[in-house]
Amino acid sequence: MVAGLERLGDISRWRAPLRNAPRHLFVPDRAWATPDGGAGYLIDRNQDPDAWLDAAYADMAIVTQLDDGATDVATGAGEYTSSLSAPSVILAGLSLLNPGAGSRVLEIGTGTGWTAGLLSSQVGDENVTSMEVDPAVLAEAAVNLKKAGCGPRLVLGDGAEGLPEKAPYDRVHVTCGVATVPYEWVRQTRPGGIIVLPWMPSPDTGQLTSLTVRDDGTAVGRFYGEVNYMMLRAQREKARRHGNSAGTGLLVTPEGQRIWLDDPDDLS
Repeated sequence: MVAGLERLGDISRWRAPLRNAPRHLFVPDRAWATPDGGAGYLIDRNQDPDAWLDAAYADMAIVTQLDDGATDVATGAGEYTSSLSAPSVILAGLSLLNPGAGSRVLEIGTGTGWTAGLLSSQVGDENVTSMEVDPAVLAEAAVNLKKAGCGPRLVLGDGAEGLPEKAPYDRVHVTCGVATVPYEWVRQTRPGGIIVLPWMPSPDTGQLTSLTVRDDGTAVGRFYGEVNYMMLRAQREKARRHGNSAGTGLLVTPEGQRIWLDDPDDLS
């Protein structure tokens, strides 16, 4: 997997975290594999351990929950509500996040815990706080992280609100789509800090987005390519209402957000 990712670009700083938090430790025994351009299929560690391991290290997303846990993931039928994202997508986001040694990171959406483990390996357990809204998902992530020897702080709660008592953060890493960027993420990030998120104006398509927080309390940044993430639970209906919008970047203020058609770097 690492060799395949290295063909996509320089991931030298993430090589050690990828080995310290091996992906298979974060894949459930039964899950739904979703290869690009192909039909989804069940992976079952007990029934076919080789196929399960191959899927764990393939560059594809693995769905770990359907309908907020109400539907058996083995059916593959229902709304995807939690997953382990494809390694290349995760590395793209982490590369934009670019946390330095000792950076204080808030992660929104723990999921299986893999990205929290990668971040902990990079900046230290004590510097990573990861929030998850689903108690069952968070409990499983805690088990996975312990197996990997990682110990970030895990918090059960609505990620849209952030965690102000631990602010300010140097970085905010978001693993779920948002149609509207919660201003609390900007408020809780220091000036010069970076927020990386999937901006999802519709539930089916979005843009990987990097925002830099400015001294005036706003955040501005650009889009870096199409992504498709599951929505922040509090914004599922909002995304369905928004529809799709074209642009090159976002400006986020206390009053709301604007889509920019011109280069966001030209903003004063």
